[in-house]
Amino acid sequence: MESRISSDINQDVYLDIVMALWSWDLSQPCNERRPHACIHQRCIGGRIPQLQRYFVYYKAIVSTYMDATSATTRGIKTHGDLFHVVSILKTNPDATLLELCRLIDQSTGSQTADGTRTVDAVALGVKTLLMVDPSALHHSSDRLEKGTYRIHWKEDVPFSKYIQDSFPLGNHSILSYDNSESFADVKKELKAVNLKKRLGITIRATSDIRNHLHFDRKNNYLEVYHYTSFLKEQLRVTRDVGDCSSPSSSLKRGVLPRQLVLEVLDSLQGTLFPLSDPRSKKLLRSLISKCSFDPDILNFEVSSVRRVGEESVPYVYLVDRLADLYNELQTPRPRGWLQQSMQRKSGARHVMMATLIGVIFAVLLGIASLAVFAWYAFMEA
Repeated sequence: MESRISSDINQDVYLDIVMALWSWDLSQPCNERRPHACIHQRCIGGRIPQLQRYFVYYKAIVSTYMDATSATTRGIKTHGDLFHVVSILKTNPDATLLELCRLIDQSTGSQTADGTRTVDAVALGVKTLLMVDPSALHHSSDRLEKGTYRIHWKEDVPFSKYIQDSFPLGNHSILSYDNSESFADVKKELKAVNLKKRLGITIRATSDIRNHLHFDRKNNYLEVYHYTSFLKEQLRVTRDVGDCSSPSSSLKRGVLPRQLVLEVLDSLQGTLFPLSDPRSKKLLRSLISKCSFDPDILNFEVSSVRRVGEESVPYVYLVDRLADLYNELQTPRPRGWLQQSMQRKSGARHVMMATLIGVIFAVLLGIASLAVFAWYAFMEA
């Protein structure tokens, strides 16, 4: 009997999750739901423990969905229902939100007039598959000011187009070119220990990839997406396949564009927290224990997740946010009442000085004019 959807998840559900998301090729003991009996050294079922932080996230989004919906009317009643929604998303990456809702209703035999129920099911599927929250937000000035306003997924917009719009491309003269002379120097400046020391930034964990590296200037905190175990699984899916650069081609395999995933992973282990730096590793351990960061972030992997030539990663998706942080380091804004007051007084003093210089210049010019006029008068006399 299929398990009812619940935040109480056992080992069997873990295996179902990884099969639904990444089609793991499990060994016979794992397929028979006996992972403890698996002795095959290369069985990928052994990666289950590394994904524990993702499973905590899965429990949280399922629990939130259950709290927000009625048991009698919710569209997803079992974990299998959720995995079916995930399958529809992967099979139809170019379908609009409205078309996806219809496909889900048709597959479940539901003819309800409550479209919100199915939209909520789609949102839960996207959260599970991509760790991106497409739920509609209330349009409030507070959210706009904080910069957390998300692109609204309109019902006539394809899934792939929505993902494309959620992660716009950018360009930077240094950060977008990993072969430039200053590339490594700029990355060194952007270490999290430097951001904390020089800018006093607080680091906050986020489970939505779109919020990664979002810098809230008003409250002086930096959001950091930290689920490296999830990122590595996404990279493994496309490591040995052809081009997966477009949202449509990558979503068919159930993952985000490969370049985007590489940038997020590299920004964590190569820029913010370079694992070769003792101070950065110490900060990471603190974030793991105090902020529930994914412990896998301390495990650096290359050959198992990256292709040849991907050892160094240029930035095009995250470039604007990284450049914003770098600019803040170069010309930090005043923080706190005292610094802002000093800057305002300093600005007023500069204005007064400029005005005084102008007055003195005008007086001297007037005296010189009088002297010239007097000299001409004397000569005529």
